[in-house]
Amino acid sequence: MKHARTLLAALVLSATSCANALSNNGNAGGDAGGDPSSHGPDAGNPGDDPGGDPGGDPGGDPGGDPGGDPGGTEGVRAFPGAQGFGALATGGRGGRVIKVTTLQATGPGSLQEALNRNEPRIIVFAVSGSIVGDFEIPYGNLTIAGQTAPGGGITIRGRLTGAYEYGVDNFIIRHIRVRPIYDGTAGNQFDAIQFSRNARMIFDHVSASFGVDETVDFYEAKDVTIQWSTIESSATQGHPEGQHNYGLINGPDGHRISVHHNLFAHHKNRAPAIANGPAEIVNNVMYNVQHGFVHHNPASGQFNIAGNYFKRGGNAALIPFYFDDEDDFAAADLSYFLADNYIEDSGSSCQGVVDNPWTECSQDLNAPISRRASSSFDFSNAGTYHSPVQVDSSTLAYERVLARAGAFPRDLVTRRSVQDAANTTGAWGSYALPDPMDGLVVAAAPSDSDNDGIADSWETSHGLNPADANDNQTLMPSGYPAIEEYINGMAAALMQ
Repeated sequence: MKHARTLLAALVLSATSCANALSNNGNAGGDAGGDPSSHGPDAGNPGDDPGGDPGGDPGGDPGGDPGGDPGGTEGVRAFPGAQGFGALATGGRGGRVIKVTTLQATGPGSLQEALNRNEPRIIVFAVSGSIVGDFEIPYGNLTIAGQTAPGGGITIRGRLTGAYEYGVDNFIIRHIRVRPIYDGTAGNQFDAIQFSRNARMIFDHVSASFGVDETVDFYEAKDVTIQWSTIESSATQGHPEGQHNYGLINGPDGHRISVHHNLFAHHKNRAPAIANGPAEIVNNVMYNVQHGFVHHNPASGQFNIAGNYFKRGGNAALIPFYFDDEDDFAAADLSYFLADNYIEDSGSSCQGVVDNPWTECSQDLNAPISRRASSSFDFSNAGTYHSPVQVDSSTLAYERVLARAGAFPRDLVTRRSVQDAANTTGAWGSYALPDPMDGLVVAAAPSDSDNDGIADSWETSHGLNPADANDNQTLMPSGYPAIEEYINGMAAALMQ
């Protein structure tokens, strides 16, 4: 507990200016100081890493993954630091590089125009700001490199969805903020991010909020990683069943999912809900949730639930785990490994590090202790696209997630969520900003003479020709094509 409270004391010192920043917008929380245009953690952000070097930490963050080689024996990863069941997605590798040049939702140079191309493609951004509209991705083999947006990054003021059909697969999505505003349509389908029937996906440093049904829907998705992301402030109004402010779901036909190093903040339920293993729920921070891990469907398979940090907020009593298999444990292989899950809740029988909630907690887990595994499951052969998740201690995960999760630069919504988690403040509900780019600074894109998606200065310093539009596919010593090495470097730079 000392470890967490030491961090908390340090974070509280910066909370006043953060609250002031959002109070100007009618919200609580926000920027804790420093340069609002800064891409990386600064000393005033309540989520800053107190440990110093943000680019050299040992836990697998894309900014400081010790396994920074392209992937080793399991294959070339989506990017250095990609882990879990979606780690070997290739996205748009080898395909066309398409530059978004306008903040208009549709038309020439728009995001939707780039999404509509039926070919492998890597989308980069020559603009930063808010793009208003709902976006569907009709074709797979896609990389969205939000880290390339200059200055304040990209906010989608709408929903982001994959085509609701099987076979539209293979996505790498990084450093994008998704902030829809409920429009009165069917609330039971209103998710911020919805990739229900898609596969081979990795979402990294994504910030999503304000979903009415779920904030993130991976209902039938397979081979998925969501890592270093913030899933925050789901909406409390608009659902036909009433209050349905839920976090993330992977349902009865979903398989092979990794949920690691994410912040779940201000949700009633499904933080997360995962029906089937193999699944790993590792090193997440769950703050101000009523139900943390649940199934909410018939369940099967093996689950690693380790190194998570559950912290009670002000809206409801905390139930960290509830194994609500709707088939009443009919699946013979359904089993759970739990270890080093930290519970910070003064009103609970569970306090501190919990390895075995069946014996250490008085709450009803809704599962017999015979379903508890004594050692962690090895998923190395469980999926074609798996790269092992490096597990931190729960208290270190708490620090690192508050410091580094979400799309960078962080907007005021994520800054508020981080401050709330640090200070035990805030409440359920969608607190949208009138201007989603408030506190962020729009900047100009670097010069790119040949329009190949790579800045001239980078090409020159890496032995490429800034007048040759075809050399962005040059294989670099890292094992990645030049365009990917460039955008991977931009992602790493955001965290420094």
